[in-house]
Amino acid sequence: MKNDTPEKQLTELCSKLTHERATWNHINENGCNDPFWPDGCNMNLTRNHIISYKRDIAELCEKAGMSLPEEYFLKIPPEVDDNYMANLKQQARVDRLKQQGDKLSLKKTKFVDDGQLEFG
Repeated sequence: MKNDTPEKQLTELCSKLTHERATWNHINENGCNDPFWPDGCNMNLTRNHIISYKRDIAELCEKAGMSLPEEYFLKIPPEVDDNYMANLKQQARVDRLKQQGDKLSLKKTKFVDDGQLEFG
């Protein structure tokens, strides 16, 4: 990606950022299939990716003298309980996580993605 134009790099970073936001929402609603970590841990990792992409976008725009794109101002999903599980339907996975000592929680975190942009 370093050999691409700044515009192409920006497009790629914006695409990755929006993909990670969609991933966070999907895990929050449906869970994931990670055999070793609860959904909340994966959601927080995804949140960190979003923060990292926003930082990369800001650095690229500053370096290239470009305006920040709309995607930069999209809300960052909240941090969640690492032991959050969207559901307990994957019995083998749930049992394995409990054997690791995880105290699983079904308390869903509300994230209102109302399309409003954040400035700040």
